[in-house]
Amino acid sequence: MLKIETYNQSYQQDWDNFVGASRNGTFMQQRTFLNYHPPGRFVDCSLMVYNAHGKLIAVIPAAQKMVDQKKVFSSYPGASHGGIIVDQNFGTSEAMVLVPLLTEYCKSNHFSAIEIKMIPRIYHFWPSDEIDFSLRYYGFSIARSELATALPLKELAEPSDHLIESTQRNIRKAQRLGVTIEESNDLATYWRILTNNLKQRHNAEPTHTLAEILDLTNRYPQSIKLFAAFLQGEMVSGVVVFLLNSRVINCFYIASDNQYQNLRSVELLFYKLISWGMEKDYSYLDWGISTEDKGSRINQGLFEFKEKFGGRGVLREMYYLDL
Repeated sequence: MLKIETYNQSYQQDWDNFVGASRNGTFMQQRTFLNYHPPGRFVDCSLMVYNAHGKLIAVIPAAQKMVDQKKVFSSYPGASHGGIIVDQNFGTSEAMVLVPLLTEYCKSNHFSAIEIKMIPRIYHFWPSDEIDFSLRYYGFSIARSELATALPLKELAEPSDHLIESTQRNIRKAQRLGVTIEESNDLATYWRILTNNLKQRHNAEPTHTLAEILDLTNRYPQSIKLFAAFLQGEMVSGVVVFLLNSRVINCFYIASDNQYQNLRSVELLFYKLISWGMEKDYSYLDWGISTEDKGSRINQGLFEFKEKFGGRGVLREMYYLDL
């Protein structure tokens, strides 16, 4: 027998502690992260799941979305993934009870559909596919598939193990030209590079404003880092990484100053990041997705760049059910 309760702010510490000790969670499901969104941006409808003994065994971060005048129970729109976060003892029997319970809860609260963005398996500390099985068993379908690229760091003996020859040449070139790699706190300079890069290449803007990324960095000072490439003290490229949990380095933003493309600094930057991840005992380096428009288009050039380092495909999936 399981019971669902609606989340409220008085449970924040319990929620965050639970996600931190969970089997498949990352800091993107913690309230400390989700609460960076300004009040009113989303209608929160997150849920907490208790067993018959009153023990918290799962949390479901979610918000209400309106899609074609339909009210949708959705994994938090302001996070890359949400899923159903479970404790170490959560098993198949709990999964088979929870999914229909969630469906009935959403029906009784007048939702027209449910969509759940799953956490990629490389972030899981222990297998958790009983959740996927139960979702499929009760009629959920995969409505969206996106493809990220990840490198299994613990399978490498050396950072250069899977680098293709042209990438190794570019790394040597950057080193010869005097490019250095450092961890930096200068997010303002990087944000100018990132903003100009996105504007010129895609006529787009970063997902976060500078103020938002500074806020997030203050919330997670040990888990959000900027690694940057410099030439004679000038920042020429960088990558903002989210250390979402102790298993995976997630490259959230990658950008370089277009006038310094000839330096090949990004190749050196990732070579150093791979080395850093191996030293810190991370399991994967996740470059994020290279699909666009919700998985309907493939950015082949971006895939090829990431695969030059040995990265290969990791699915990001979203389940959907009409009620």
